[in-house]
Amino acid sequence: MQYLTHQIKAADSIPALLTTAFIGLGLIERATTVLPDLDTDQTHADYETAISAAIDAWWALSQAPTLAWPTSTPTTADQAQELADAIAGFVLVVTEAILNAASKSPDPGDRMACLQAAHHAGRLHSALK
Repeated sequence: MQYLTHQIKAADSIPALLTTAFIGLGLIERATTVLPDLDTDQTHADYETAISAAIDAWWALSQAPTLAWPTSTPTTADQAQELADAIAGFVLVVTEAILNAASKSPDPGDRMACLQAAHHAGRLHSALK
């Protein structure tokens, strides 16, 4: 989220701003999906509304005619490395969570899935470094 915040603030054109905002809305949509599982039933309805609004916002922005992946905008090697480093750091956070789940789950299927995912995440991290 910090990386996207930086990219949104650094966007120097409408297409770049729309693209980074679009990616941000996708991340927000995915992040809000865990909220109902984390809190009481009192706020459950609010979180369901948040998920629905996040999905609606993503779809609405997807209709912007100027939304375009920055294929024509040059990306510097430093920007690419910054993104790769941010992804690699986030991969480590997610992998730690996966391994934590594997160590705590009594279900052999969960453990196997977690260990396989951690294996692939390790390959991903190595590829980015």
